Amino acid sequence: GWWERDPVHEIKLLGIWVSLVASASFTAHIDGGGFLSTFLLSLAMTNAGWLGHDYVHGVDKWSDRFRNFVAYGAGMAPIWWSDKHNKHHALTNEMGVDEDIATDPFLYQWAPSPENDSPLRKIQHWIFFIPFSLLFALWRFDTLKVAIQAVEDKRTNAKEELVALGVHYLALLTLFPASVWVPAIFLSGLMSALIVTPTHQSEELFEDFQFDWVTAQFRSTRNAVMTNPFSEWLWGGMQYQLEHHLFPSMPRSKYPKLRERLIQFANDNNIPGGYRETGEFDILKLNWNLYKTVAEADAVPGAPATKGRLDQQASIMNTNSPANQLARNKQYEE
Repeated sequence: GWWERDPVHEIKLLGIWVSLVASASFTAHIDGGGFLSTFLLSLAMTNAGWLGHDYVHGVDKWSDRFRNFVAYGAGMAPIWWSDKHNKHHALTNEMGVDEDIATDPFLYQWAPSPENDSPLRKIQHWIFFIPFSLLFALWRFDTLKVAIQAVEDKRTNAKEELVALGVHYLALLTLFPASVWVPAIFLSGLMSALIVTPTHQSEELFEDFQFDWVTAQFRSTRNAVMTNPFSEWLWGGMQYQLEHHLFPSMPRSKYPKLRERLIQFANDNNIPGGYRETGEFDILKLNWNLYKTVAEADAVPGAPATKGRLDQQASIMNTNSPANQLARNKQYEE
């Protein structure tokens, strides 16, 4: 029953999302677009992202029915999500390949070579919240580009996803003034980035392909231990990052029970570093310390490029994702 989804649990989560959207819309017209409505809408956007994330990964009938929820609720197309995100799952923390750690020139997880450096790196631990806030805005922009291209390429479900995105923006513009939905996108981006970045970035990075995929997931992932029910909900299952990476199609409601089995597996198989987990605030501090350490380091000649090399299999610059375009152009210019 590990892959059997609990309808009551799912309805509860969807009910919370509906309540947040309704409350945000109501307060937007009461307080004239103040902070409360912006905050509620940002929570709804973040929550929609986690729900959609679960359904896009899912292989059950419930997920099939709600596959496009992430487009309707969060403004992100499943095709774009799958193209980008599945690669992250397959090649987690592989330098030059995993787009989730290719965040330069604003943020670096390792000291770059001089030609790939940026003056912003030296202050990245003080300005990290700015690129973090841009996360959802960039994702929304990228997803529209990919969704339109997917229709032109006649990819499966592409038209339905583009229609769902249209419905999303129609509802957003109808229910909320710009003074609410614009800052909500940036606030939800900040919240989501604070959640998704620390569970991988402070762990091991790989310069080469890892043949032992399971061990690589343990070595590149750290879970977060929540201290309260609100955080348990807000993190949307991402606190069980290792469970999710090993079993991405499993409903996230199963992860707490799976945790004990993975701890035992790590012990039985002498996994380097074992099952890694840290308190929700301490893991944020680990991530900030990484940014600070890299900011204070000198550039390293010959360091791996975050977008990879032309001769590197599966490198970012050799894929069709939006992240590859500037990198590929720069490589050819050089």
